[in-house]
Amino acid sequence: MSKNVLIITPNILKDRTSVHTNIDDKLIYPEIKSAQDMYIMPLLGSKLFNKIITDIQNNSLTGVYKSLVDDYVIDTLMNYVMMDLPQGLNYQFWNVGLVSVNKDGSNVPSKDDMFSIVERYKIRAEHYAKRCMLYLMQEQGSYPEYREQTGGLDSVYPNTTSFSSPIYLGEDIYTKPNASYNEPWINYYNGEKGK
Repeated sequence: MSKNVLIITPNILKDRTSVHTNIDDKLIYPEIKSAQDMYIMPLLGSKLFNKIITDIQNNSLTGVYKSLVDDYVIDTLMNYVMMDLPQGLNYQFWNVGLVSVNKDGSNVPSKDDMFSIVERYKIRAEHYAKRCMLYLMQEQGSYPEYREQTGGLDSVYPNTTSFSSPIYLGEDIYTKPNASYNEPWINYYNGEKGK
């Protein structure tokens, strides 16, 4: 887990998205923190992610790392936050329990509308995540931390796919690290029956 250092502030989110300025920053902080831990750390890998967090904390984010954050990470993170924010704002814990919060005289969207909004931001976030991932793969020489991961059990290796799917299609036999391409069942899937 990262320190309690945020890559973006609630003000950046409010300036660059449709989030209204009257929303209490306290409601936005946990969504930013969880989005960067859940989505940005797997995108960058723990070593590069921790370097960026440390540089932000020390106010020393410069050069290619600042460019990575400014050009790729911020857009990705903002859309993941926007994906998670509706539930965080609509449902809050009070001393009476979990409460659905709405202002008198306002229209509360249906669950279908809320899921539609969440899906919209998920698509955007995955688009920006793919751009970031491709950039890192292309420029990995500029970011040695991207491929140099520590061997601890809590290490997060960079994810090389940016889209999620609710359908499991099995393992990809062609990118499996120890796959032997001379095995008969692999040749069968390649259309070479009987070899």
